[in-house]
Formats: sequence, C-alpha cells, structure tokens
Amino acid sequence: MSALVESNPEYAKIRVINVDWDDFRRAPIVSELRIPRQSTLVMFKDGEEVSRLVAQTSKDVIEEMFKQVV
Repeated sequence: MSALVESNPEYAKIRVINVDWDDFRRAPIVSELRIPRQSTLVMFKDGEEVSRLVAQTSKDVIEEMFKQVV
C-alpha cells in the first residue's frame, strides 16, 4: 500500500489500520468486522463499509478500493 500512497498523495489521507492476524485473530475487531482470514482489506467511508477484498493482493484492485474512499 505504501507504493500506492507514493503514487498519489491523496491516498495519504486514508487511515490504514493493520491488524496482525497471528496476534489478533480472536480479538473483538476481527469478529465485529467479520474478517474471515489473513489478507482481508475492508474499506470504509463515513463509517460505512464501501468495499471488501479477501485473499487478493493485486495492486490494481486495491487502488480501485482507494479511489472509492478519497
């Protein structure tokens, strides 16, 4: 994601919270957000979920998600 931020300064406005699966898989945030596994990205805008990506790491797909929230 840092490469995306470097490519577009607008993306630096997006707050990213990284939850380490190994340490927090049983934490309330994981169950509240229905995170099924590692490599899950959930994007919110104005407190509402706008997109979700599970087990994909394509830069292009992630960038499309970023575009939805800036």
